[in-house]
Amino acid sequence: MLDRLNEWIPSTIAGDLSLILLFVGVSLLSGFVFGRWKLVNILINVYIAVALVGILPEEWFAFSVYAKAGLFFALLVLLTMFDDRLFDIHITSAGTDFFWRFFVTSFLVTGSVISTIFSFLPKPLVLEWVSPNLYSYIASPWALMFWLVVPILSLFVINTRLR
Repeated sequence: MLDRLNEWIPSTIAGDLSLILLFVGVSLLSGFVFGRWKLVNILINVYIAVALVGILPEEWFAFSVYAKAGLFFALLVLLTMFDDRLFDIHITSAGTDFFWRFFVTSFLVTGSVISTIFSFLPKPLVLEWVSPNLYSYIASPWALMFWLVVPILSLFVINTRLR
């Protein structure tokens, strides 16, 4: 019976759970540090930074495996520091459903940032930090699509001005 259970549980479960808990903690921390207004701005800036890094020639990044991820992160920080409000999306603090909207937004923003950074890094390098199972949930092509599409779609549910 125990052998069957071991077949279903990956050997890297402790590391995976630690990273998942760290991810949730960073999501909550970023939500409380940035607040609901800035989280939406950061989400929009993720898309802008991805687009800008995506159009640059690959030769510009040949000097380091960290170049794409570093440029993405630098652009994200700069855009976040200097933007006003690109879109007027409102997440009200009134009502009983504020916390779930706040947490979902911070979770999705953190996921999109981490997924994008991991996708810009070489897969073998990322697999030194995370297990293949966790990599498939964070930085695989399907995961990257998830982390870039779902946050935008969630704004339709979270945006209280549409109600």
